[in-house]
Amino acid sequence: MDDASVPLVGEFKYPVDRPDGPVVCSSRRVSVAGEPGMTKQIMRAAPDDAPSPPAAHATCFVHYDMWQRNETHAEVWSTRRESEPHQLVLGDATSTRDAHEAAVKDSSEGTKETSEGNERALNEGSERVFFSPPPPLDARRKHHVALDACLSTMRVGERALFVVPARLAYGELGSFSFPAVPPSCELVADVELIGAKSAAEQPERRADMLYEERMARVRGHRESGNERYRAGDIVAATNEYQMALSFLTDDMLMQLFGDHLAEANAEKLPAHLNLAACFLAERRFKEAIDQASRALSVDRTSAKAYYRRGRARQALGQDDDARKDLLEALRHSPGGEDAAALRALRELETEDIKAARARKKTFGGLFGHEREADDDSSSSSSEDADDDEDEEESDPRRFAEREARSARRSARANKRAACVRDAEARMNDVDEADANVSSSSKDTTGGSPSFVAGGLVSRLFKTLGFGGRR
Repeated sequence: MDDASVPLVGEFKYPVDRPDGPVVCSSRRVSVAGEPGMTKQIMRAAPDDAPSPPAAHATCFVHYDMWQRNETHAEVWSTRRESEPHQLVLGDATSTRDAHEAAVKDSSEGTKETSEGNERALNEGSERVFFSPPPPLDARRKHHVALDACLSTMRVGERALFVVPARLAYGELGSFSFPAVPPSCELVADVELIGAKSAAEQPERRADMLYEERMARVRGHRESGNERYRAGDIVAATNEYQMALSFLTDDMLMQLFGDHLAEANAEKLPAHLNLAACFLAERRFKEAIDQASRALSVDRTSAKAYYRRGRARQALGQDDDARKDLLEALRHSPGGEDAAALRALRELETEDIKAARARKKTFGGLFGHEREADDDSSSSSSEDADDDEDEEESDPRRFAEREARSARRSARANKRAACVRDAEARMNDVDEADANVSSSSKDTTGGSPSFVAGGLVSRLFKTLGFGGRR
C-alpha cells in the first residue's frame, strides 16, 4: 500500500484461472483520500492533456466491471459485456442515498412519535395518524455511490482498479435481488472514464433526449473519432466511438422500426467496426473480436467485420476460426476477391507450412529414410539448377531472357504489393455511416459459397505466389 518503489502505472490482465475476472494489476496500490478502506491502482494513465477530474453534477460516460471481493469473484455488473457505456451525473447517487438515509431516520423517529401520539389518540378517542417509511433504493443503482467515489479521482481516458468498501455499495444488508450481493461484501471495480461533460455542455439526460438529438450526438462523436483515428490518436478515437455507442442503447433501438431503425443501424455499424479497428491497433484482440461480432449482428455481409475479426483471431492463434472469417471476408468483398484478405490467408498457410516443417524436423528420426530421400532429391535439383545457370551465363541470349523474366516477376510482385497495401489501408480505415445497411444475410457478391471455396485455392496459388510459373 502506497509503496513508492512500485510503479504508479502497471500492467493488467485477467488471470488464467479466472478469465472472466476480476482483473489483476501490477501497479502501486494507493489509498483514496476521504474514503477509508478504498484503494486505487492505475491500469492506464490519462493523456497528459486530459482535464482535471470532473466536478460535481458533471455528466460522466463510463465503462466498468464489478466483482465481489471474496472467494466466489462473482460478477456484480458489467457494461463492457453489453458494449453499452453507462451515463451518470456525478454526485446524484450519493445525494439520493444521503436523502434516503435521512428519510429512514426521520421515518424511524416519526414512527416512534406517531406511535405515542396514536396511543394518546386511542385513549382520547380522536383520529389516529399513520407514518409511512420511504420506499427502498433501487438495488441495481446502489453501486453508483461507489462510482461517484471512483470517478471523482479520475481524469478522462484513465482506467483504474478500485477496492470498494461495502458502505459505498450494498452495505451491511447486501442485496438479495438482482444483482445478488452478500452482506458486508467489498467490491472490486475496473472503471474507465470515457468522457465527461459539464452541466452546461450536457444540459439534458440521455433518457430525456429526443431521437433526433441522440442521433446528432452519435454522428458528432463518430466523426470526431474518425478525425482522431486518422491523426493517429487511437485512445481518443476509441473514447469517441464508445461515447457514440452510449447514445445507441438497446432500450432505444427496441422502440424503433422502419427508416428510424435503419438510420440508427447505419450509425451503429461503423461505430462497432471502428472500435474493432482501434482495438486491433492497440493489440486488444479479444475486444476487437467482440466489436467485430457486434458489427456482424447489425450487418452479416460486412467484409470489414469478418476481416478484422479474422485478423484478431489470427493474432490469438485461433487459426481455424480466423481462416473461416477471412474466407467470409473474401465472399462478401466486391467480386469475391480482396488482396488484404488473400494476404492474411497466405500468412495463415505459411504458418501452417512452417509448423509442418517443424514437426517433420522434430520427428524426422522416426522417418530417416524419407529425410535422406528428400535430401538427395533436393541436392540433385540444386546441381541441375547450377548446371542450367552455367549454361545460361555462357549463352548471352538465354541470360538476357532470364533477366527479362526476373524483371517481369519483380514488376508483378511490386504491383501485387501495392495492391495489397491499398487493400489493407482500405480494410484498416475507419468507416462512415451507410444508409443502405441491412441486417439480412443476402450475398452481395453474386457468387455462391461453393464458388468462393472452389476458387480460393487457385487464387491463393496464382495471385500470391504459392506455385505456378511467373
